[in-house]
Amino acid sequence: MPEQKIEDTVLLLDASRSMLRKDFKPSRLEVELQTAKNFIQSKLSIDMKDRISIISFGNITKKLINFAFEDGKLIESLKKIQISGRGFLHEGIAFALQILVEEMRKLGGKTARIFIITDNKFSNENSKLQKIIDIAKGLGVFIDALQMGGKQDHGELSLKRITQSTGGDFGYFNNSKSIINAGNEFAIKKEVKQTVDYFSPDKDDKIAPLISEIALPLRRPSLLDLRLMIKGTGKSQEKCQICHSVKAAVTGSDFFSEGRYCPSCDRAMHLSCAAMWAKKTEYKENVFRCPFCFFLLELPRAALNLVKDKIEELPEIEIAEDNEILETKVTLVPDDDIDQIDVSCSFCHSIFLGDFKVYKCENCGSYYHEPCFQKMYKELNACRNCGAKILVH
Repeated sequence: MPEQKIEDTVLLLDASRSMLRKDFKPSRLEVELQTAKNFIQSKLSIDMKDRISIISFGNITKKLINFAFEDGKLIESLKKIQISGRGFLHEGIAFALQILVEEMRKLGGKTARIFIITDNKFSNENSKLQKIIDIAKGLGVFIDALQMGGKQDHGELSLKRITQSTGGDFGYFNNSKSIINAGNEFAIKKEVKQTVDYFSPDKDDKIAPLISEIALPLRRPSLLDLRLMIKGTGKSQEKCQICHSVKAAVTGSDFFSEGRYCPSCDRAMHLSCAAMWAKKTEYKENVFRCPFCFFLLELPRAALNLVKDKIEELPEIEIAEDNEILETKVTLVPDDDIDQIDVSCSFCHSIFLGDFKVYKCENCGSYYHEPCFQKMYKELNACRNCGAKILVH
């Protein structure tokens, strides 16, 4: 009999502008959110150990919540969704794959799923999308899709074909009630015929080159951000979290012209600083990991040209004298207090079960498992959540 395992599911919600249409009552967006709510409640009622993460994709792809199994927190996070124009499906799936891959590396033996709810009015770059789907297939990730509204022809890479190629399910509905009820049906567990450890030592060297294909571009400031910058308020004084300066250390450009954000942790950085970090880490010429959340990011070639002749001159980014560097200490949480912590580790996002000692950042109050803290201290020497430099503990 096929095995039913604990599942990690990324709920990928369409946040493109077409979701504001009211041909589904009260609107496509409201129907989508109700469907997502039904999926969450049904899934966690089937197995309370299953976990769900939620991502919205449109012109901006954004993580609404990390993996969690509390339906209240998951449903509350749906309020964060923001309509942001027409987006690319391959970027949404790539984002979902990245966070699934990180969970696979931590603990194998789970079923990985992506559940897309969309009206199918997105853009496609078929060559990129095909690579992403091939990676999903190679990793054993099921992709399900629920489509509302009119059909749109995406050729050979239609939603139906994408789901079929990964062993997932597809549903097309043309009325609100059917769509909302379908949220319950898609929550049913997948039947896995065999268990494969895709990140065992003998396979990791084959998987690593593929993983670089799911790197995402740094997010540009939104139109609202730009308006605030022009007015001289809000994020006009945003500081790059790599050089800790408003102006780029290499080019002297301000954040208005060169600022970008990590799509995963939303940390700000100059393009030139990101390019220097990419050169320093040498993951791949134009692919690097965010220094704060380790999300795979892709640089435009133009950004590499910004620092082409200056890498040797400035191997380390200097911090401007007028910028204050936050410092923090970490304290050991008493063993008896660990079970009172109601948040997850800011490094691995897992809950505290008492199997490791726990450290707390005095500056921002973030908690870390001891192994997570030691790794973070070695690699960053700073709190991942607030960026404060960690004093010797």
